Amino acid sequence: MGLQRNWAGNFQYSTTNWHEPASVEEVQHLVSSLAKLRVIGTRHSFNSIADSNENIVSLQKLNKVLTINHEKGTVTVEAGIKYGDLCHALQQQGYALHNLASLPHISVLEHVQQQHMVQAITIKI
Repeated sequence: MGLQRNWAGNFQYSTTNWHEPASVEEVQHLVSSLAKLRVIGTRHSFNSIADSNENIVSLQKLNKVLTINHEKGTVTVEAGIKYGDLCHALQQQGYALHNLASLPHISVLEHVQQQHMVQAITIKI
C-alpha cells in the first residue's frame, strides 16, 4: 500500500507498511513476527497519535458480529466493526445499544484500543 491518510484527508501516515488481516490468526502472526506495530481503527484521528514509521495494522476487515447472547443480553463483535454496522445488525434481531457513539462510522476498536489487544468485544445490549 502507498501512503495513507486519515478519514478527513488532512493527515498522512508515515509508513507504507500497512497490514489488513482478515482473521485472528493473521493478527497473531503479525504480532509475533513484527518488531513494532501500531493498531488503528477507522483513522478518526486528526494528529499523529496513531502514526508509525514502522507498521500499521488496520482491523477494518475484522468487522463481524460473532454472537448475540439473548439470555445475557450481550453481543460479541470483532474489533473492527463500525457502530453503524453493529446497530443495523442488532436492529435486525430486535436489539439496540444502551449508549451509542455519536459517529456511526467509527469502529468499536476506538473505544477499547487504549486498554489491550482483543480478539473480540462483548457489549451489553
